[in-house]
Amino acid sequence: MISTLTGAILELSTDSVVISVSGVGYEVRVTPRHLLNLKVSAEATLHTRMVVREDDVSLFGFSDRQERDQFDLLCSVSGIGPKLAMTVLSGMDSGTFSKAIADQDEQAFRNIPGIGQKTAKLILLTLSGKIQASIPASATKVLAALKQLGTDEVVARTVLAQLDGNLSESQMLKQALKLIGEAK
Repeated sequence: MISTLTGAILELSTDSVVISVSGVGYEVRVTPRHLLNLKVSAEATLHTRMVVREDDVSLFGFSDRQERDQFDLLCSVSGIGPKLAMTVLSGMDSGTFSKAIADQDEQAFRNIPGIGQKTAKLILLTLSGKIQASIPASATKVLAALKQLGTDEVVARTVLAQLDGNLSESQMLKQALKLIGEAK
């Protein structure tokens, strides 16, 4: 299994890149949002997932491990293949995806082309409880403080995932409390 690729970007197209690793060019499908951050001749690291089908072997690339994990979760939902999973990830970033699952926001998925009401409900039903918002490493104490204050862990993680990881713990706590207060 190919987990990551690091090398120079040789080509960019509308939905894929070719990355040169030790003289071998790998074509990797990426989301348009990720494509905007890549430039020809620039060094890049792509977190990848290789999907093997009867008639095709494809590499799908992601900006980080969390996005790749979300791709895997989407592919585990009945009726969602790699292409539709990439379409979902094109329509929402990792934080929005996690928040939509945590909030059981069916409309967030229905706004994605190719996702109807039944598929949106199936995504929420299948992934409910399987995903938690990823928080910055510096926010673990803030998470504990929010939980002690009676905040639900899913809500706390969702809010902390939206914050800048470079803030001090006290700044994170203040912003998190403000966001939680605005949500009520």
